[in-house]
Order: sequence, then C-alpha cells, then structure tokens
Amino acid sequence: MKKLIACTMSAAIISGILLTAGCGGNTTSHTETQSESTQTTTTKEFFTTPSPENGLISTDDSGMIDGDPDDSSEPSENATSPPPSDNTEDLAYIKPAGFEDLDFGGKTFVIATTSGTDPRWETTKEIYSDEPNAISTATRERNKLVETLYHCKIEVKDSENADALTMSEVTSGKHTIDIFSAKGLGKTPSEQGNIYNLYQLGIDFSHEWWDPAFVSAYTVKTASGINALYALMGDFCLSSFAATHAILFNKDLMASAPITENVYDLVKNHAWTMDKFAEMIRLSARDSSGNSVYSYTEGDILGWARTGHATHGLHTASALPIIANINQTFSFQPFNNAAAWTNIIDKAIEIWNLEGAETLGYTDVQAALTSGKALFASEVLDVLERMKNTENVSIGLLPYPLYNESQSAYSHYVDNHVFTYHVPTSVSETSEIGNFLEVFGYHSRHTVRKAFIDTYSYEYCGDAESAEMLNLILNSRSYDPGYHFWNAFESDLSQMIASSQNNIAKWAERKNSTAEGDITSYMTKISENPT
Repeated sequence: MKKLIACTMSAAIISGILLTAGCGGNTTSHTETQSESTQTTTTKEFFTTPSPENGLISTDDSGMIDGDPDDSSEPSENATSPPPSDNTEDLAYIKPAGFEDLDFGGKTFVIATTSGTDPRWETTKEIYSDEPNAISTATRERNKLVETLYHCKIEVKDSENADALTMSEVTSGKHTIDIFSAKGLGKTPSEQGNIYNLYQLGIDFSHEWWDPAFVSAYTVKTASGINALYALMGDFCLSSFAATHAILFNKDLMASAPITENVYDLVKNHAWTMDKFAEMIRLSARDSSGNSVYSYTEGDILGWARTGHATHGLHTASALPIIANINQTFSFQPFNNAAAWTNIIDKAIEIWNLEGAETLGYTDVQAALTSGKALFASEVLDVLERMKNTENVSIGLLPYPLYNESQSAYSHYVDNHVFTYHVPTSVSETSEIGNFLEVFGYHSRHTVRKAFIDTYSYEYCGDAESAEMLNLILNSRSYDPGYHFWNAFESDLSQMIASSQNNIAKWAERKNSTAEGDITSYMTKISENPT
C-alpha cells in the first residue's frame, strides 16, 4: 500500500508541475565550464523564454493574489505574504504580492553550491538536479518558474567547497558568484566582513518562506543599532529539512504493543510528553533473551533505539536554547536560567536511562527499526530516504515529546550538516539580489517544500498523518548558537546526559565567562563590518 500511495503521489507532483510550467516546448541547456579558480567546477544553465504558450498563469489575470503591489523593485518593509491557500500548486505559478512588476531584464544569477564527498548533504541538488524523482523535478520546475516569470537566468556553479571558492573571489576582487552555500551558518565570513548583512538587501524576513525560528535566533543588533543577519534559511534549504532530528516509529510494533492511546492524537492534543514517551518505551520493550538486560544484539525488542546524538535531541525538545536571543542579544542560558536547565538535564538523564532503550550505531538503529526490533528510533529525517526501499515495514514519524503539557511548542534541532546561503560583498546590486532571493524562496515554498513533504510522508512513510507530523516538525526546528556557532557547549551538555552526571550549575559558572567572551568577540567583529 505504501508503494502504491507513493507512486500515485509522485506522479501527481511531477505531472502537476509539468502540465502547468512545462508546456510550450521550453528546453533546459547545460554547459560545462572551468572555474577561474584552481578548483574544477561544473556549471549548469537553464533558461525559459517567457511566452504566452508556456502554460503559466498570466500575472495580469484577475487570478492575481490580493495585495498592494509595490511599484519599486525593492520589496516594501511592510510587504505581505500571499494569503493561505489549500492549493499551494496554484500559488507556485503566480507572482507574490509586492513583486507583481518585478523583471530582471535577462540578468543571470550565479549560485555556488557544494557537491562535497557525501551526496546526502550536497547543496547542488537543492538548486538543480537531473534526477527523475519528485523533489528534483520540483527544483527544476521552480527554476523554470523564476526564470520565466521574472525574465532571468539561474546558473549553478558546482564545486567541492562553494564557501572557499566564493571567498577566493572576494579577496581577489573578482565577482562572478552572487549567492553561495556554506556550512557553519556563515560565522567566519561574517566576522571577516566578506558577506552581506542580509537586511541591507531589503529582504522582508516576515515572509513565510523564511524560517522564523532561524531569523529570531540569529538577528542581532550591532553596536550602531542596526539589525544584522548573515545567513539565509528558507524553503530552498533542503539540507535543513533532511538534517532535522526527529523520532521515527515502527507502526506494526506500535499496533502489537499494549499501547491503548493513539500517538498521533497525543501529538495533536499537545499531550505527547516525555512521560508518555517513557511509558510507551516500557510497554513495548521485550526481554526475549531472558537475562533482564535489553540488548539489540541479543534479539530483544527495544522501546527506543538511538545514536549518541539523541542526547542533543532530548535537551533541545525542551525548547530552551543554550544561547538564547533575547531582545536581539545573545544570552548564555545555563547560567542566566540555571534552575530551568537543571531540571531539563535531570529529566533528560531519566529518559536516557530507561530500561528498554539502547544506544546503537547508525546502521543498527535503522536495522532495529525496520526489522521490528525497536518501537522508536531517533535520527535525522534523511534516514527515511535511506530506508525507502525497505519492504514489508511501515514507518511513522513523530516530533520529539514535550517536557510537559505546559510547554508551548515542540522543538527539534537541525544537525550541523546543514548548509545556509549567503551573499558575498563582491556583489554590487544588492537590492536586485534581495528581490531574487525573495521570489526564489516564495516559489520554493510552493514547489520544492511541497514535494519534499509529499515524498517523505507518502513515499517513505505512507500516510497523511506523517505529512501532518512532518509539517509540525519542520515548523518547530531550532538553531541554537550554542551548537552551530560554539558547539563545545552542546557537547558538554550531551556528555552530562550520556554519563548521568548533572553538574550543569557548576559547569555554567565556569563557562559563563567563556560564553560572554565568545559572544562579545562575535558582536565586536560584525559591528566593525562596513556592510
């Protein structure tokens, strides 16, 4: 049944996009170029000439999204997003409010992406991929839509390290790359003054295609009183989707265990808590070997299989960051909110040490889940893609539990494999790049994000509830500077959980000066930037 639903959904996604955007015989051209750098790069170009035959909804039609158009090429500070719609595919083919008159006059936008050595985390496929799957098809059609509606070209410059390639241009005074992807959220190039403060590009970060949690976490106020944000996290950042840490479960094992409550209903009713999680782990675990020790290698059924990274998932689930952004200023919370953090670590240690839970290697976690030897498994969403061809197993998707029902929202960390996007200071036409990123993000939301959710939910999981859970999980991602900027803090907290030693109060006192120094150093450096 899962495969049948998957095929139907994939076919609908692909045919729907192609029927609407692919008519008129437009073709995609590919050219190979050699970078001026010593590093070999591959360039892929594709351009769709606007024409009345291309099947796109005309921006002059009465079907235009309601809203006050902005006559300037730069979006208004008060620009509004399109109204919600049940048919996101329709929204994909029209311009968003405030950008109805946007036309780039044939300009080419060059995006540098990273292929790297691990295809699971390359960013090239986020911008362009030849693969026949629904997500890749959506990226290609997103590009065609942007090129056609706004009269431009998109060129992908693929290399092993887009960050290094772009920075070599900046330091040498050259400019071919307009946007580039990088790990590390752009901390180093922002401190060096080599990438733009994105607020200077006129981007309205209240638009729904920008992740509000990311914007809130990293928008800071400089010494001169201006807002500063150097990295983009939007609906074209598929690595942030795939690198989100969540909980998977074996549906057959859930059905056979003495569990009476519907876990999806618990999530929807805001009653999916750590205590419920612990209860289900205990109810589902089976000591098949009879030695009173739960072990996957001995054939026991685990309530929860996890890698060591699940310690991070446990404390992030509390929604309390290590370094919070309070009034656009970083704050070291283990010191400034010590009582709350003490309780979080206590509870995390309790859950970590439950009977029926075991820490395994990456492949063993997947094997335990798919073989029916584990009810729950903690991993990044990317493992669903890796397990997609597993037969005779039905996998469900869940958020991490709340610490208690008074917690306002679920919370999930994004692994440091994530890439963000940046604009180098070698770019001179800043408002033009800002407008491009806005419409690129808008059309990504209504094509690429939709294809990702449909593929992961219906093809890899096989049910509508997983789609609902996936939307919830993606909308509750967190990006803690205490992990992505200064990861030693997170490592120490995870070690406390794994070793069952809650010494966070003394640790916070020792680390507070280090944290304050790191924060001050970062703020000083970006405050000295000319842009």
